[in-house]
Amino acid sequence: MMLRGVGRRYGLRGPWVLRGLDLDLPAHTLVRIEGANGAGKSTLLRLLAGIDAPTEGRMTGRPRTAYVPERFPAALPFTAAGYLTHMGRVHGLPAAEAAARGQEWLARFGAAGYARTPLAELSKGTSQKVAVAQALLAGPDLLVLDEAWTGLDTEARGELDRAVAERAADGATVVFVDHDPRRLAGAAGLAYRLEGRTLTPVPASRRDEGPRVRIEATGRPAAVLPPELPGAPAVERDAGNPSAIRLTTTAAYSDPVLHALLTARPPWHITGLSQLPAPVQASVPAAAPTGAAVDVAPRSSPGTGPAGATAVVPETVSLPARPPGRRTTAARPVRPPGRRTTAARPGRRTTAATRYQAALLARSQRWLAPLLLYAALLGIGVRAGEPLLDSLGYAAAALLPVAAWLVRLCVTQEPPAARAVTAAAAGPSRAHCASLLTGLGYALALGGAGAGAVLLMSEPVSTDHTVAVPVLPAALAGLLAAGCSALLGAAVGALCARPVLRRHGWSLAATVPAALLALVTDGSPAKAAVTDLVTGSLTGTARMPFLPAAGAAVVAVAVAALTARLAALRE
Repeated sequence: MMLRGVGRRYGLRGPWVLRGLDLDLPAHTLVRIEGANGAGKSTLLRLLAGIDAPTEGRMTGRPRTAYVPERFPAALPFTAAGYLTHMGRVHGLPAAEAAARGQEWLARFGAAGYARTPLAELSKGTSQKVAVAQALLAGPDLLVLDEAWTGLDTEARGELDRAVAERAADGATVVFVDHDPRRLAGAAGLAYRLEGRTLTPVPASRRDEGPRVRIEATGRPAAVLPPELPGAPAVERDAGNPSAIRLTTTAAYSDPVLHALLTARPPWHITGLSQLPAPVQASVPAAAPTGAAVDVAPRSSPGTGPAGATAVVPETVSLPARPPGRRTTAARPVRPPGRRTTAARPGRRTTAATRYQAALLARSQRWLAPLLLYAALLGIGVRAGEPLLDSLGYAAAALLPVAAWLVRLCVTQEPPAARAVTAAAAGPSRAHCASLLTGLGYALALGGAGAGAVLLMSEPVSTDHTVAVPVLPAALAGLLAAGCSALLGAAVGALCARPVLRRHGWSLAATVPAALLALVTDGSPAKAAVTDLVTGSLTGTARMPFLPAAGAAVVAVAVAALTARLAALRE
């Protein structure tokens, strides 16, 4: 992934937060971003994750991306496992695989017991574990972490350190920000400091901190080291024994190196493990922080859990057994060698994002108020025995403001941090379109139910009750008119919500008059469709509003494209 001349500011005349950034993000790399509070680190991470678009410059080569915000919202109506399944599908996984991987990652972070717990009942730390799990379960090629360690307990922080190193060892690029300057000390391949709206490389001497681990192994005469060992460890060979090697790496990369050796074909036999003292730095204390301890104890076989805190083993001794009484964590979800999660087709990811938005709306019960409004409007305007076409026209007209309300609810129902996670996984434009499709789908369902109720209650006669009206053509005309209103209402709702109107007060105040104007303005497809029904009722003729329906579809598609583009620019 490459950035060339990238700049970002908020508003047309707002001050520049970032300006003239040039950055290359190679694979197999951990990239640390440093900087003072307010320097623009989170803005840069949102650009890298694809949540926002740069105001100027070019960004090319963005791969499959996952994002972890600093504070993940608990105000989502899902269980932890249910949310992870939805997000796994948005990332492109099949439902069964997404559910299985979600359970595995919850177990790895010590949160398996909360899989069926509603997110609203989780603590801040457990919610953050769910946020980290959703980013890791699909094996993204670009992992963006914005203070992701915040709120995690000591064991979970160490587990995230290992998971991050494993992702980089597996070929991914990991970009992270953390307030602890010793986070993944010595493991970051690149480091930059953000100040004065630009990036400055951090010298390697400032990054070469933290404990070192020495691994001793022997292999068969034909055994060769795996290519591109994680962390590029220093390799020494025994002149007297060509099958014996000694590797020195940082603690953050010790587990991935051990895993690579044990899963090589043929495998290597680990004969010794020792921890070396960290290089003394004047600006950083020699002792590693408690919350950043990285497990260097080897696994007995690929995929087994960590031994716990950092183990200090005398040089050239056999691998120790797990200390008695230490809690054993669940097996790690290690992907078999060579297996990669392939990118899903865009249509599948849009469908998954739409299902997620539909489930979010259904579980939040925010659909109940628009439903009651539509039912009240039908109760006021539709009477038993009234002419069928008149009642169908009234039902179609009443649907337009309800559709605008539903779409507005769907576009704004996610908390900002959860919306950023979805935008990084699916792309902001696709996530926004999923919200619009969800609101439109609910509106069409209401329109169909309303038309059905009208058919049951009304009389198939003209306005003067002298001419019989054919029921099937009338029903089709009523459904087309309802579709016109739903499409035009969806367009109104999209224009009266973010990203066009970002303030809640302005959005709410604009929706009602805009919906009324869409009903009464000459040339409006909704007005033309309703007028066809009402005038047809005078003569007992069911006029098919095909042209208004086509016009409403064109308006809805154009508005969806415009707002989706704006969502990509100013999510």
